[in-house]
Amino acid sequence: MKHRKERNWSQYNQKLKKIARIDFFISEEAIKNWRYNGERKAGGVIKYSDHVIEMCLIIREFYKLAYRQTQGFIESVLQYMSIDVPMPDYSTMSRRCTKLKVHLRNKLLESRNKSELVVAVDSTGLSLYSGREWNRIKHSKERKPSFEKWRKLHIAIDTSTGEILSSSYGKSTATDGPELPNLLEGIDEPISAICGDMAYDTVNCREIIKQKNARQLIPPMRNARLSRKNRNMRKRSDALKERDEAIRYIKHNTINGNRSPARASWKKNVGYHVRSLVETTMLQIKQHVRDNLTNKKEQNRLVQSQIKCKVINLIIAA
Repeated sequence: MKHRKERNWSQYNQKLKKIARIDFFISEEAIKNWRYNGERKAGGVIKYSDHVIEMCLIIREFYKLAYRQTQGFIESVLQYMSIDVPMPDYSTMSRRCTKLKVHLRNKLLESRNKSELVVAVDSTGLSLYSGREWNRIKHSKERKPSFEKWRKLHIAIDTSTGEILSSSYGKSTATDGPELPNLLEGIDEPISAICGDMAYDTVNCREIIKQKNARQLIPPMRNARLSRKNRNMRKRSDALKERDEAIRYIKHNTINGNRSPARASWKKNVGYHVRSLVETTMLQIKQHVRDNLTNKKEQNRLVQSQIKCKVINLIIAA
């Protein structure tokens, strides 16, 4: 019987306490690069570097503040630390958020991960309304369908560290499978296995995983057939070998027509249950940085979703 690794509860408790600590450290290098030193372009004058804007947005997201409250909060911190630098106002944060490029990866987590990279992928919903339903109906000009009330956030995590490797933002009507190429495009390291639920059981997804030379930890659909029995899949059967093996294993171990124990056995044998770790990451996003998007523009919402993922990586690395 396989024994589970015992958790160090003292270390776990200390980590939970660190999450609520308010520690601010602004290096001399950051202060020197506070102002924008890049190429000047047509339009308004850019005063602040992207690093400053990103810092403001991270603080705003973690402490669940509005733009104006974020400005006042950071101004008070700079005042108490006796740092004489100009502070971007709330309208500057909102405008600069549109074109901000967020780098999710954390150097501390990259140095920890020396084992084979197993990636787990999934998606979750982020609401577009922070108030109650009656408030939305009262102030909205027109009624919107239910699928316009939220957006989808797709993420790929490293199962050994829990780090969010890449993210993708899209409409609520988008399915999970077509977003897999976008998630894998942001991962440069060699991947040993990719784990996902039945939403990723498509030929295109399996071909992409095959190109990455990774194992396919994806359960076949309940009504799945072998590729040789489906004329639409015969020409692409090379990418479906692992899928066919899973189907044969489930059929061979089916007892009295009940395939549930066989599917559970297959998942245990291939290590599919590491996918539950991406569900844990979804819970962290919703608990630490709220599960709604407060920006009005779609591009700002995209950056806000990336900032949420970066905050989680910072918490994990702490």
